[in-house]
Amino acid sequence: MHIVLKFYLQQDTLPSREEHVGELWKVAKLFEPFGFPIEDWYPPAPTRKKSLANPAFSRNGPTAPALEMLRIRDEKDKTTDFHFRRTGVWNGKEDGRGVVFSILLSSDVDNRTCLLDLQIDEVVELGDAGNMQQFMLGLLDIWPAAFYIRVGPLMYYTTHQVFSDRPGVGWMLYLNEAITAAQVPEAAAVIPVMSGDKTKGSIIVSVDDKVFSVHEAVHVKTANAIEVRLADQDLLPRY
Repeated sequence: MHIVLKFYLQQDTLPSREEHVGELWKVAKLFEPFGFPIEDWYPPAPTRKKSLANPAFSRNGPTAPALEMLRIRDEKDKTTDFHFRRTGVWNGKEDGRGVVFSILLSSDVDNRTCLLDLQIDEVVELGDAGNMQQFMLGLLDIWPAAFYIRVGPLMYYTTHQVFSDRPGVGWMLYLNEAITAAQVPEAAAVIPVMSGDKTKGSIIVSVDDKVFSVHEAVHVKTANAIEVRLADQDLLPRY
């Protein structure tokens, strides 16, 4: 399952490395209820052995080795000179229950688009629609002003979505718009996301009785129909 969250950086400079890796730590915390200890995440490194030798997080936040590895990479890449930085973590699993995610930050005045990119492999708990929705709400606690969150198989977005310049619905799509079920009758569910007593966004679910699959023609057809319906009402934003 592939998850992408889009948000914008509300400042003219990149956050510190501590803040950047701290956001990764917050995401990793969301996995704890599903059996992923916070100490079992690892930073990027030239080899698997070097990565697994340095846990990225402790109970209190990023570890010193993870921050130092990012500092060295920043110095080598000079990414801070160009107002961009990407870093990520993985859980060390290559066969089943593997998770890897990264956060790309941009303080470029011409393009402040920032992305959380998350790939999940065979995590059964997140194949449950309710659990996935709670996970999405957790991401929105971290980035309350997120522009969208899309959840679905990577192949759907590369091969099956309707529009190349708009986010695909896939299994679930969060938009920062108040949308009702009546506006999207093809959806299995439309879940309001609240901010106080106001609806700040909506999670649109294409399939709620099983995990979305590109091998199920009805799943793809439903997601496509939702995308067209949203676009017809000017509710599906362009990238």
